[in-house]
Order: sequence, then structure tokens, then C-alpha cells
Amino acid sequence: MRHSRSRAAVLFVLFSIGVSSICAASEPMQLSDTFPRGRAPETGRLTVQLTSGPGFTYPLYFFIPTITRDAKYLVYHRAAEGQVQLHRLDLRTGQSRQLTFAEHPDTQWKPWCVDSGRGVLDHRSVLNAARDLVVYFDGNRVRSVHVETLEDRPLFEIPADREAYGQNTTTPDGQWLVYIHTPRGSIWGEPCQGAAVAAYHFDTGEHRTLCRIDSAIFHVTAYDNRHFVVTHPADHPGMLLTDLTSGRIVPLRDGDPGVQGHLIHCQCTRRGIVYEVPGVQLTGLYDPFKRARFEFRLAPQMTYVHTGLDPAGRLFFYENSTGWDSFEEHDLWALKRLDRQHGRHDWVRLTGNWPTYGGGQKAHFHPQLTPDRKWILFTGGDPASETNHMFLLDVSDLPESQGVSNDLLSPTGEHDLVD
Repeated sequence: MRHSRSRAAVLFVLFSIGVSSICAASEPMQLSDTFPRGRAPETGRLTVQLTSGPGFTYPLYFFIPTITRDAKYLVYHRAAEGQVQLHRLDLRTGQSRQLTFAEHPDTQWKPWCVDSGRGVLDHRSVLNAARDLVVYFDGNRVRSVHVETLEDRPLFEIPADREAYGQNTTTPDGQWLVYIHTPRGSIWGEPCQGAAVAAYHFDTGEHRTLCRIDSAIFHVTAYDNRHFVVTHPADHPGMLLTDLTSGRIVPLRDGDPGVQGHLIHCQCTRRGIVYEVPGVQLTGLYDPFKRARFEFRLAPQMTYVHTGLDPAGRLFFYENSTGWDSFEEHDLWALKRLDRQHGRHDWVRLTGNWPTYGGGQKAHFHPQLTPDRKWILFTGGDPASETNHMFLLDVSDLPESQGVSNDLLSPTGEHDLVD
């Protein structure tokens, strides 16, 4: 889907300001003064444009880290001129450098994204933040490149009759890569036997098959160093849990008392799993070990939602659009306060309508909070190139959402259904 330059030009106005040094109690994030500053449409929140030019740029998939722990580098894709490769952006200087030079001819993430040509397998790379390693897939060859030194080396190779299918993860301690592989030619929603969630140990080279499932599942995310959340089974959206040792994979939330609908996107945080449920328009927090949850209504203005990532699980924020591949109406929302005593939800619209270009995963915002908790990183439409590029949105006034507590979790999933 494309939008005219004249319409898109009203999205925001760029203006120059001086250098911005953003400090936080943990890792300060310093931003180069070479990045153009602007204002979000309608809300006027400060924005910083990190990338520009031809083609599309977008972070690693939004369930996993994409910024190094020292907050120096942002690892991202650039899809342009018939190829997709990984780059690193030095946030302090504004300088970018290509990390990968993969040659695989078929990089498309089917059926979820458009074809970008040759290079790394699209949307399947992983930042091992504990080791500053980027793991990427050059077809079935799995390699790593060090973000700082640029040392590139092979890790292992997936058998020729299999392929890396889904978005992958590493454990927070940096010990294991956990990835999805399927029989070659598998696609989600079609018959598939023997898809596997597998693990590779970075120090010993040990390989493990954690579980098998007859579905081309397409996300695995680390809940902690031993447990992993997998989505989605073939028969309907939803999440499952596996681990390093049991060999089992079990559904989460499905089958719990009082459940309504099936969730789609879910984020693993230090407080539990945060997710949204379309149709019934719920969002919630889930403890996979206690099988307990707390759920409440999304803002009535929301239609098709992606849950944003705050690794701490404190700020509940969402990408909202008219459909999974329709972005005529496209904005960001956050929960400011949930007042259950008075039956009120206090939502704040973070941006006005900000359309994107193209299609597939490259056209989603896929928002995530930066390590200093001052910004939301997202992929937004750039009218100058009529492609999508990476932006920061100032949310320094929203440290966390009030009124959502782990004390509210229950096996029956107490619902706050007041609109």
C-alpha cells in the first residue's frame, strides 16, 4: 500500500535542535545531534529519526533485544536494492556500518513478509546481548558476527532437508540460542509434521531438540534462562511453553477457567507475559507457572493491535492499525492508569495517524521501549523516501502504567470489562 507524498508530508515537521543526552538510572542512552528531530502527528511528542534513505530499515523482531546492553549500538535490517542485510547504528555518533554480507537467494519470511531478495533470512536474526553477538542465518548456515569487533564466524549448519522458519531468541545469560526449524517448504497453516524448537550452546556446541510440534510455529521467545514461549499452533493463535529439559510443549491460557478468545502477540517480561486478545479486545498479564492472569479492556478506539515490549513489564503500550496488513489508520497508545475502583481506564494516544508504506512485517511499527525507558523505538513511514525507517518517540513522562499489579493475577482471570 502506498500513500501520496502530499498526504504523507503532513505527518510531521522536522526541525533541528542540539545534541540530546538521555540519562537513566541504569544505562544512559546518548543520541547524536546528527539525527533529525521532529514531532509526532497530532500529539506533538518529540521524535528522533534514526535512519533514512532508499529501501526499508527495521529492528530485529520486536519480541527480542535490538539495542546492545551498553546502549551504544542498534542492530537493524536494511532491505534495499534487492537484498537484506544487518547493520549496526552507533547511536552516539549516528554512523552506520554493515554487519553481514550473506548471499542466500531466498530470504522471505513466508507468509508474513514481502520478498527482499538475497541476504540474511529476513526477521530471523538474533542479538545475543550478553555476548554482543548477532546470530544470523545465511540460508542453512548459521553464523555470528560480533557487534563491536565485526569478527564473523560459523556456528553450525541446519540439515539440507530442514530450514530455519521462525523468529528466534537467545537466553538472557547468553548461553543458548533457541531457534525453530521445519521440514523444507513448510508454511504456517498448512500440514506440517515434525517442526522443532531446538537449542545450541555457544560454548560447548551442544545441540538439543527441546520439543516437536506438527505446526510451522513462527515465534520462540525466552521467558527466562530455561523456559521459552512459543507461538502459534496451526489450529488457532495462542501460546505454548517449553523448556530446556522436559521435552514437552504445553498450551498456556487456553483451557484456563473463563478464558475468552485466543491471543495473538505476547511479550515476555520480568512481571509475566503481556498480550492482547483480538475480537474480545482484551489485554492482560499472565504467570505461566501459576497459570494465573489479570485481563482488562483495550481502548475502544483500538482495532488491530500489536503489544509493545517493555522488558520490565511496567508500561503497557500498543501499536494500533486497521488490520494486520492495512495501515490507513496507524497509531500508538499507552495505558496511563487503570482505576478499577471507579471503573475507568485512562489511555493516552502517543501519536496521531502515522501511515506506513509497503506491506508485510516491514510495515508494522513493532514498538519496543529503549533500555533507558525514555523512548519507544518503532518503524514509521518516512514521506521523504516513501519507505519506512526507524524512529524514537519520547515517552519520558510515562514511566509505567498505574493500577496493574501482580497481586491481581488469579486462576480464573478476573476481568475488568468496563470500557
